[in-house]
Amino acid sequence: MISAEETIAGLQDALSLRRRVRSVVQLSGAAAVVALVTVLWLTEDGLPARTRIGFAVVVTTGLLTMIRAARALRRRGHLFARDRVIAGWVATGFAVLLATGLVLAGHGLLGLPVALAATGFLVFTRQARKRLEER
Repeated sequence: MISAEETIAGLQDALSLRRRVRSVVQLSGAAAVVALVTVLWLTEDGLPARTRIGFAVVVTTGLLTMIRAARALRRRGHLFARDRVIAGWVATGFAVLLATGLVLAGHGLLGLPVALAATGFLVFTRQARKRLEER
């Protein structure tokens, strides 16, 4: 069993180089996607409503990813269980929106595996948070 001192020491660890690099890549990639989709959205005339909605969802998801990565880099510490649960809810929400959009666009259940994976991640993070709270 892990002692309280070890738990507190682990909470105060700085972000490892690997996690820092991963956060920088996430931030850069999300910024590139947001910039590209925003430029497409603003320069194309006469886009169908579904395309505009899709662009809005992609931009919103990219902005949330950028916020999460910037927050991890700024805090220079680990994201805690609460942050992971929030990320799980965001991922599940966007996955359900994607699956619904694909069904409405006539692509059947193409988005179902993504929604199930996001829901599985949410369940996993909630269980991990519960285990941490029990400690």
